[in-house]
Amino acid sequence: MKLTYADVLTTLPVDATLQDYLTRCGLPLPPTLDWTDTVSTSRAIMAAIEACPDSAIRDKVIAGLQTATQLAHPRASAAMFQAAMSNAAAVTGLSCCSSDLHRAFWLLQHHPKLFETACEVDYADSHVGQAQHIDLQVRLPVRRDQASMDAFTDAIKEFYKKELCCGEVVVGHLMDRLHGTQLVTIHAKDLATTNLKFIGNVLSRGVDHPTIHMALEYSSRTGVARTLIKGGEKYNKMLANAFAEHLLGVKVDAQRLKPPPLDLSSLRGGFHVPQAHRDGFAVVQLKSITVVTPDKKLRGEFSATAASHQQSVSELMAENLPNDNPLLHHWEVAAATINLYYPPSNGRKARVVSVEVTSRGRLNLHQFDDKLRQQLEGYLVEAGILRPDQTLTMEEVDIRERPDLGPQPNDLAEVEE
Repeated sequence: MKLTYADVLTTLPVDATLQDYLTRCGLPLPPTLDWTDTVSTSRAIMAAIEACPDSAIRDKVIAGLQTATQLAHPRASAAMFQAAMSNAAAVTGLSCCSSDLHRAFWLLQHHPKLFETACEVDYADSHVGQAQHIDLQVRLPVRRDQASMDAFTDAIKEFYKKELCCGEVVVGHLMDRLHGTQLVTIHAKDLATTNLKFIGNVLSRGVDHPTIHMALEYSSRTGVARTLIKGGEKYNKMLANAFAEHLLGVKVDAQRLKPPPLDLSSLRGGFHVPQAHRDGFAVVQLKSITVVTPDKKLRGEFSATAASHQQSVSELMAENLPNDNPLLHHWEVAAATINLYYPPSNGRKARVVSVEVTSRGRLNLHQFDDKLRQQLEGYLVEAGILRPDQTLTMEEVDIRERPDLGPQPNDLAEVEE
């Protein structure tokens, strides 16, 4: 749910940071405003914003409050602390804040550059499921001089000029992460566009240059990089090769790492994990299943509807297809979705955790916090889908330790793509 500036003011404490921000924006406030941390003070500030006759001031105040919402979620809290790890005062300040939103607003006001760095970390972590893992085959320290960074961004610039006729400006930033990897984030200038927007109170079409956002995280301990860039294999290899040549100092032939395939045959009879119930889940449901013929020429997808009342799709297939059930005719299980339902509370609907898994080794476990992720991995081990030595998010290969990965025979790429 998108937060509005009113939500931000309701959540933020009325403190010196907020008072200083409003003063710097030039917002007219009642001289008798009581700067105590109360709901009535927050409402008085909201009323002052709405009553401000200068739209430029009003927009400036609201824009700053809305910007803080970019990092107003639990995963971003870790990103903020990572961005601030070399600044003891910033870490102390973040620790004293009362919420994720408070931390984001405090960091934006007191350390705006660290706020931007935190946004970059959050971008990389939030999109990890879309990243590719690439073996650079070298384990070298990252060059940190400006000349090397300039050569790196120039290589990206030339690529985009040739491919998309854009990228005349490319900006790169390198940072160290807590677990010993280096994260490089890059912004390239995209082609100019015109968009309808309000400038003050006037609706007009203005020229914009969107940014092409990309990121690469590298571990010198493993020689593995994680690339995040739009455009497919060609673009990912370009980014990895440019990084190796200019920031590691060697030319390589970067090779994509693929997670090993998983055996999903145990799901033919459903997903039965007693530990999940002991951990507090009320219902475990095999929600959907995708099957393919042994020759890979035919594919079928089956999903339990709401009318199934959380009955597993394997049971429904057995009941409705007693003679033609693909699960009994040697069709291979290519993908599945498993729903785990918490008990309903306070009259609310039961909260559900959905685990997606494919025979190619793709999992969505990166979406969950570490505690829940480890629980879910344990369930997949108990069900015979993961081996104990595979208890890591296969889609988010841990580049801190060299994974034993590589292209596998009988890969279902053609079937699933």
